[in-house]
Amino acid sequence: MINTKKLFFTSLIFKFIPTSRCHNFKVKLLRWSGVKVGKNVEVMSSVKIYGQMNLSIGDNCFIGHEALIFGAKDSNIIVKNYAKIGSRSIVVTGYHRYSPDGDCIAKEGMSKDVIIERGAVVSTNCIILPGVTVGEMAHVAAGSVVTKDVEPYMRVAGNPARPIRNLLTNEKISR
Repeated sequence: MINTKKLFFTSLIFKFIPTSRCHNFKVKLLRWSGVKVGKNVEVMSSVKIYGQMNLSIGDNCFIGHEALIFGAKDSNIIVKNYAKIGSRSIVVTGYHRYSPDGDCIAKEGMSKDVIIERGAVVSTNCIILPGVTVGEMAHVAAGSVVTKDVEPYMRVAGNPARPIRNLLTNEKISR
């Protein structure tokens, strides 16, 4: 589990590191903070990581500029080998139960794990919501909001994200 105090200091140090340089040093800081990080990982300095989740980043991964990774307490975010998270994308595990009774519509906080499978790409400015698995070698097109699992080798796009192309057969999916 991530140590939030160490992660706070890691975030402060990131601000003084050139954005797209010193990846090995940034990886060491993330490991010190409790993040499981594989080999040959590139993390941009402007990345924001918040929460007391278990974060695992596989080998040869990339996390882009100003990406936000926010995990609720005791949840898991798993980014498998060769996966990429684009700039300004958001990966979140926490949500609330909603009910009109009481003083506020939002009730207790809950969480569901997020998994980004091997070789999957989450493009720029996407949102991956709680409980989603982005399948192996899948592609989430820029600006998409992923509310449901993405099948392996599938390109999805839109809000909410819907399949638009099977990447194995190159078959376009009609809506």
